[in-house]
Amino acid sequence: MSEHAEFMGKDVYFWNFIVLMFFTLFEVGAVFFEGIPKATVWGILIVVGLIKGFGIAAFFMHLKDEHKWFNITFMFPWIFVALMLWGIGLSNPEGVTGLPSWCTPDWSYATER
Repeated sequence: MSEHAEFMGKDVYFWNFIVLMFFTLFEVGAVFFEGIPKATVWGILIVVGLIKGFGIAAFFMHLKDEHKWFNITFMFPWIFVALMLWGIGLSNPEGVTGLPSWCTPDWSYATER
């Protein structure tokens, strides 16, 4: 157990949960408010996702105290996730909104009734 295991009578898992919930509210707020530009929302979601991912991996998955090479092995697949995000969502202007019809739900039934 690390030296930061308890703070104000609560363990590290409690405080990690509180931080994750705060950032989840921040993400929902970024998506909820319509006046924020799309690029800013993307940036907020990516940065907050990285922070939340670190909190989950470091404390819940106990990678904070692991050997350096184990952490490098854990991070290696995320290179491919980043490449897919760039290749699908960011390099193609219609990468998300212009998906083929078999990838998107048919919402036409909602207007027919």
